[in-house]
Amino acid sequence: MTSKKESKVTKSYATVLDEEGINYREIAEIMSEIGFVMNHSSARNYILRVMTKFVEGFDKEWDMKLSPDKVKLAATSPQFQNVISDLLHNLEATRKEEITY
Repeated sequence: MTSKKESKVTKSYATVLDEEGINYREIAEIMSEIGFVMNHSSARNYILRVMTKFVEGFDKEWDMKLSPDKVKLAATSPQFQNVISDLLHNLEATRKEEITY
């Protein structure tokens, strides 16, 4: 989820669209194919739940004392989701490098 970003926010649900990102329907299809049957709204709910946990973790670590509304706003932010995606990709790449050495 990097480069050309086009975001769409409706009813507090965010989706980041670009040449590398995928939407909730595509995520649900992939998860269903590998054995975790779900629909797009379940995929959205899982992702937003995880993003909320990231925000709460940062809030606690940095002692920001965010209100529940600010936590929700950050978790649904396409920019925040993009940063988390990049962070996870970098961590995975680093982990793979360490395994090969």
